[in-house]
Amino acid sequence: MGARGVVFAVSLALLPNSCAKLMGKKGSADAEPAPGPSAVPVQVPVTSATTPPIWHPPEADTAPPPDATSATPVSTSPELAKARAAFEAKDFKKVKQLLEKKVLKAGAKGGGEEATLLYRACVALKDKACADGVKAKHPEDATE
Repeated sequence: MGARGVVFAVSLALLPNSCAKLMGKKGSADAEPAPGPSAVPVQVPVTSATTPPIWHPPEADTAPPPDATSATPVSTSPELAKARAAFEAKDFKKVKQLLEKKVLKAGAKGGGEEATLLYRACVALKDKACADGVKAKHPEDATE
């Protein structure tokens, strides 16, 4: 082998693996292929996981429930407010005077608490006709 042969042999040894495969050289094919442009690792975006919210049961209401007898509803008529005050002051005649027309009159809109207050006032006054009239018109509210 002359100088040309040595140069040729050395150049074949120095060829990249892809060229050596094309030329049919087996010795270079066993070697690890050189990373090419397609072998660049893909950069994966880094995200941080957030902790999901934790469910907590609603806290119990610490306030006592409102008492129906002590709480005054917001939308009460002035007659009812006056009748309540009179009933608490044990002025049953005034209660009867304030509520009788509203509860016992035909087509009247009085009922519920008005009927109950009037019934109790009639019983306290021992007015049987008044108590029977409330019972007849509002049987569900005529309680003591």
